[in-house]
Amino acid sequence: MFRDFIYIPILIGLVTGIFALSFIELINLITSYVLEGIVGYHQPIPHGEGGRPFEPSPDMKLFLLPLTVGIAGLISGILTHLFSPESAGVGTDSAIRAYHTMQRLSLKSSVVKLITSALTIGSGGTSGREGPIALIGAGAGSTVANFFAKTPRDRRIYLAVGLGAGISAIFKAPLAGAIISAEVFFKKDFEIRAMIPAFIASVVSYSVFCAVHGFKPIFSLTVEPLSSHNAHHLLAYAGLGIFCALLIRTFVFTFFKVKSTFDRLPLKPYLRPAIGGFLAGIVAMFSLPAIGNGYGWLQMLMNGEYLQPLFLAIGIIGVALGVSLTLGSGMSGGIFGPSVMIGGLAGALYSVSLNSITDLSLSVPSFMVVGMVSLFGGAAKAPLSTLILIAEMTGGYQLLVPAMVSVLFAYILSGDRSIFPSQVPTRIDSPAHIEEWGILALEKERVRNHMKVPITVSPQTSLPEILKLMSEHLIGGIPVVEDGRLVGIVTRGDVMGVSPQHRDKIRARHIMTRNPITVTPEDTLADCLRIMMAGGIGRLP
Repeated sequence: MFRDFIYIPILIGLVTGIFALSFIELINLITSYVLEGIVGYHQPIPHGEGGRPFEPSPDMKLFLLPLTVGIAGLISGILTHLFSPESAGVGTDSAIRAYHTMQRLSLKSSVVKLITSALTIGSGGTSGREGPIALIGAGAGSTVANFFAKTPRDRRIYLAVGLGAGISAIFKAPLAGAIISAEVFFKKDFEIRAMIPAFIASVVSYSVFCAVHGFKPIFSLTVEPLSSHNAHHLLAYAGLGIFCALLIRTFVFTFFKVKSTFDRLPLKPYLRPAIGGFLAGIVAMFSLPAIGNGYGWLQMLMNGEYLQPLFLAIGIIGVALGVSLTLGSGMSGGIFGPSVMIGGLAGALYSVSLNSITDLSLSVPSFMVVGMVSLFGGAAKAPLSTLILIAEMTGGYQLLVPAMVSVLFAYILSGDRSIFPSQVPTRIDSPAHIEEWGILALEKERVRNHMKVPITVSPQTSLPEILKLMSEHLIGGIPVVEDGRLVGIVTRGDVMGVSPQHRDKIRARHIMTRNPITVTPEDTLADCLRIMMAGGIGRLP
């Protein structure tokens, strides 16, 4: 037990932390050669990652973005097709799918995901870092579990632990990383067994990463103290939740519509990312926040720059469309970062617009943070971990109450559809948990989905005919039907209770059980099992 809860999580945290460092270094390397060297675009950097504002340059050639992102898409598509098909698209969803299907993830898939995602982000594709590191961490957890010859059930838990450790490192958020390892797989449930080892792994990966990149939160901002949140402000936060819910529905619809369009294209799978990358590059030409990882733009907005409503609206559309084209076409990356971007831009647009028509004097940085929480929490159906994650990314919990109000409306009004299609509602719905739930799994299944049209006999059928039917169809009981109405049931035991010399003279009506116990198509299989056990019967018409 000490090994399971201490040694293995520490090892997963170490491996994931090292992968996270390698991932960031590779992104920075490709960014310096492609985005900065070829395109001439020097993206802004948030305070916790060094801090750098955006400064337009006459050497900036944004018209090259379709070319750089398109080529990166082609290379990414080829690498993924040849070495790791499971690493295409949204990394977090791939990890969620592997969890539910008990799929083994290897370090090979982690390495391929690391390279292809760094190509996507470093070339200017609209993508986040969380998806890749989630799949990379999940691969590390699965591999460590295989090394220690753990059971499939334990391997699934360590996959979740690795996913959370990756999030913890890349966003400097150890508590949120541990909680997301239990929450992200379900829309309305938790994987409680992953929590304790995830605490250890997340702290270790966080420490490894921050030992190199510093322990400061990603964003630096000043938020309103809780005492200033009067009723009008809380109503404004509720309105932000409703606004985010509308954006979530639009964003999720757009993303899956674009993805289904690319899936239907009559092209080789490795060519689709090239087309998606080219189109995403065109979008990024007109929407600077949609270039690569746009967290630096959120920092600038928090600092009070670029708060024009038109810029913010174009940014929301650009990021939503850009990530849909990038990841929907099969390029590697994550959807968390772009979702946070959309939420932050939405919070800024909402508060700036309200301030222009009212005298509320809303804090734009505060509404940006709450927008980040609300949009991703509703889109990913992971409100708890997202609340804590954004608090750790911004360095404070002062906005917890208004964020809870906003997330409530965003979560409820955004519908049941998640940005991660591999999520399931609860553990009962997961194939990985089906053996653990026993009769509870049968509560989910209706008779109508499993019943068969039966072989029947009439009350006048002789016993030899009944025995013949039972032998031919390998059944132990036959319903007795008259004029389309069930009148009884005859079992093999009923027939065998009659001596062979008398069977020719006996008919079904003489030995059948009248008024048999029955079920309806709407009853559950659990109802059937209870009735069978209580009555000592083996079949139910």
